[in-house]
Amino acid sequence: MKMNTITWVDLARLKKAAKAAKATLPDLTHMQRLNAIAAAEYGVRHFHELEKRYDAQVASHVDVDGDAHHCRFCSFTFDGTLPADIKAHSERHQLFAEAQATLGFVPMSYKEREQVKRTGYEWMRSPDPGTQRQGALAVLLSHFERSMEHAVDGGRWHKHPYFVEYLAYALPGAGFVPESIRQRLAKEFGDKPGGIPAGATDWPSQAAVKVTRSASDAAASVRLRESVSQAAKTAAEGLVAT
Repeated sequence: MKMNTITWVDLARLKKAAKAAKATLPDLTHMQRLNAIAAAEYGVRHFHELEKRYDAQVASHVDVDGDAHHCRFCSFTFDGTLPADIKAHSERHQLFAEAQATLGFVPMSYKEREQVKRTGYEWMRSPDPGTQRQGALAVLLSHFERSMEHAVDGGRWHKHPYFVEYLAYALPGAGFVPESIRQRLAKEFGDKPGGIPAGATDWPSQAAVKVTRSASDAAASVRLRESVSQAAKTAAEGLVAT
């Protein structure tokens, strides 16, 4: 019997299971099948209890300041008194939960991205090649995170390249990276012009190329993303401490 946190992905899975069980339980309505599956897997009286648990989980991510609500999970600020805003947050939160289940992370918030980017530019000014590399990757990661946030919000994250593949497409137009550093990164990650329009950093909604999104890229991207973001965070915390 499961007692873990309920996510939108869990609710969607149960609904799909209830629909699939129609052939084996034809005498029950969809809701009756849903209640039975929820009871069997989670020990609740009915599916509605899981929905309430999910709503509580969503609410736990929301900071409230008067009418202004901000969700730390999906980085959405909305008016908690307006039904349209509440609905917009619910839909965005669901998209981010679905993406997290596959990606293993949610894109950084604006504040986090800016911190990583500032640290990256500082590192690129270092005379040490290793620090320069880390700095360029930090700036590019901030761009990747913003691009991925837009992709998740648009429901097209599954067509967005993983970080290591994104780097190959972003580097040709990365004029903010000194050429000597850019060339070293291009040898490491590749150099694929044409994927991202000139002057842009977001992966286009109608991309002219099809990304690979291989399992090896996924694993390498998670490791690199965590390494760069954690290093930048640690560096920023060190500056605050001093």
